[in-house]
Amino acid sequence: MAIAFLFTSSLLLLAGCGRSESAPRDAAARREAGELVVALQDDGKTLDPHKAADAASMHLIENLYSTLLRYAPEYGEVEPDLAERYEVSPDGLVYTFHLNRAATFHSGRRVTSADVKYSIERIRESEVRAAHFAAVKEIETPDEHTVVLRLAEPFAPLLTYVAHPMNAIVDRDVVEANDGSIDRVAAGSGPFKLVEWRKEQHLAMARHEGYHVPGLPRLSRVVFLPMPDPTVRTIALRNGEIDLILDVTGRDERVLRPAKNVSVAAVPGTFWEYVGINTAREPLNDVRVRQAIAWAIDRDAINRVVKLGAATVLDGGLIPPGHWAHAGLSIYPQRDLDKARELLTAAGVQPGELKLICKVGSAFPYQVAAGQMVKQQLRDVGIEVQLLAQESGVFFEALGKHDFDLTVVGWVGFVDPDEWTYELFHSKGMWNQQSYNNARVDALLEEGRRTTDRAARQRVYAEAQRIITDEAPMVFLYANDQASAALPAVGGFVVHPTASTIFLRDAALDGSGLIVTPAVEAADLGRQGIQGDRAAVRRFAATTGPRSSPWSGNPAPRGASPAPRSPGRPSRNRPPRAPSRSAALRTGLEAGRTRRGRASIGRAGPDRGCRS
Repeated sequence: MAIAFLFTSSLLLLAGCGRSESAPRDAAARREAGELVVALQDDGKTLDPHKAADAASMHLIENLYSTLLRYAPEYGEVEPDLAERYEVSPDGLVYTFHLNRAATFHSGRRVTSADVKYSIERIRESEVRAAHFAAVKEIETPDEHTVVLRLAEPFAPLLTYVAHPMNAIVDRDVVEANDGSIDRVAAGSGPFKLVEWRKEQHLAMARHEGYHVPGLPRLSRVVFLPMPDPTVRTIALRNGEIDLILDVTGRDERVLRPAKNVSVAAVPGTFWEYVGINTAREPLNDVRVRQAIAWAIDRDAINRVVKLGAATVLDGGLIPPGHWAHAGLSIYPQRDLDKARELLTAAGVQPGELKLICKVGSAFPYQVAAGQMVKQQLRDVGIEVQLLAQESGVFFEALGKHDFDLTVVGWVGFVDPDEWTYELFHSKGMWNQQSYNNARVDALLEEGRRTTDRAARQRVYAEAQRIITDEAPMVFLYANDQASAALPAVGGFVVHPTASTIFLRDAALDGSGLIVTPAVEAADLGRQGIQGDRAAVRRFAATTGPRSSPWSGNPAPRGASPAPRSPGRPSRNRPPRAPSRSAALRTGLEAGRTRRGRASIGRAGPDRGCRS
């Protein structure tokens, strides 16, 4: 009650301190206006899609922009967006995209092939996701509605990267009018246009009346509120002060599921967490010291305490069960203190001699809690750890500067295995904050990009994960479900493994319920459906019965090998998806009745790549 009062008071305080017209309204007014209020864990840092690297910024940006292709509800699949169709040459070196001629920017100007070329070049200059287009040697615009990408060599993840929500097509006129900086303005053609962004208060957006998909978006307005405190978020939802919580933690899920006026939907997610180790610092540059830390950390215990046992422990690689590139390894199956002490002794580290600082983000209490447990567990082998919780901006800046010994942090949004690995573990990777360097891993990750045969790629990434896990630049902890909670009025929003908000364009206040993605097997086959028979995938999904998800508290047997998959070719054409979804995929939103999704991973990383 006290917390509820505090939250309500905070809204009143906002109102008394210059409340703007775009601030969130009360529930009745929201329904009448077609406005949806969404709570996020943190506020964004930028609105520039080509520079954003944190999850909160991406959540704000996604609906302001369009991309050539976009993520489909089925994890790992892509579907048309600005490009209504495309072709790929038989040798996989030429991709031709045909633009939707009805697409317009929020400025009213039509989207052209020149804008696409400008945007891809800007992405490459911005560096954050330049590697997504590393294989593109030439961009041609034979007419206003056609874009041709010519590659220097085959590049397996290209279509997934083209669909990445941050590889957005920007309005060149708006960018140049703002001297190249769109950190605080929007220059997109997405389903919603920016109304106002008040940092640490709210971001409001309104329907783009010129959106290129008929009938969408269905909402008139969307307002995002940063709410770092999970308890405040859950109380605000139960009180009807917000409509949707995008990310629900395991603890909050237990609180919200029995609530009569709230519905929770969850799918196996791509949010994975780890203990990062700075391999450039002594004695952490000694692989034996890192392996000792890996053996001393009890992942199961941290999962039980911090995640209430709901996460899937990762003891053999970072790509989780259900993804076609899961390696099926078990390299650190359980805590072994004797082995940890032997390795430290072999490395010349005496008990009590090694003192480390573990940095965590104060905005993520579950990672602070995990850091506390890491500190306690490493003390058992004579390693003293000081835990330092920092404000998000300070924390992520420190990681970017490699200014840490240990850290507990995570990524979310990855789809292709290249996204899960290359930028994090290649010696030249943009996000290799651990300064990890292994020539064999570099070669494998480069081979994985060039290889289009799925079975061959699976072998490449299994070998890369084996080496990386063994050498422990990161101690992988667990992968989490992606869960969202909403009021009964909310419908049409897809709870997606990437935690993407792009499906807000399909949301409405019609009471039809949240939507989860199809079955594990269907999603995995769906990945192949990019190259193959999508109808067959749909039929397969329809015949797959309910099952326990490996990412929903019922882990698959450890050490199990992934099923072999047939190779495919990087080419697909199909018509735009209709806005309506199969009723079979909807979750019940009656009071207290929910149905867990039969989804899987088969798809893109924190790159989608975002930290949280």
